[in-house]
Amino acid sequence: MSDHPFIGVDAIITNNGGEILLVKRSDDKKIYPGLWSLVSGMAEWGETIEEALKREVMEEVGQETYDIVFTGRYYDKIGRHPTKTVICLPHRCKLGNNDFILNHENTGIGWFNKSQIGKMELAFDHKKMLKDEGLI
Repeated sequence: MSDHPFIGVDAIITNNGGEILLVKRSDDKKIYPGLWSLVSGMAEWGETIEEALKREVMEEVGQETYDIVFTGRYYDKIGRHPTKTVICLPHRCKLGNNDFILNHENTGIGWFNKSQIGKMELAFDHKKMLKDEGLI
């Protein structure tokens, strides 16, 4: 266990049709294997939060982000991450296009509407984030 909390970023990526981009976590992930999630990850030392968000989106789906807006909410409930204390800072953003390049962390990607997401189990507390944003 670390002696400090980690800072996470969550990309709430929407398209013009109001759908939300989710990625399917690889089955070999130690945490929430095979579940769908927002594009997310940890800030690295020396990065701004926006730089971390842009890097995570580029690493996971191969896309540049724009119209990045901090939601004004964060998630720091003990136990929201099963192995460490993570304070997450969700941001709404858009992508340049849909030419996705998945990395090894994920096995699927897709745009989902609110009724579809409402029936899904998502990793972490991503469903709560989307509810809090009024998206589902």
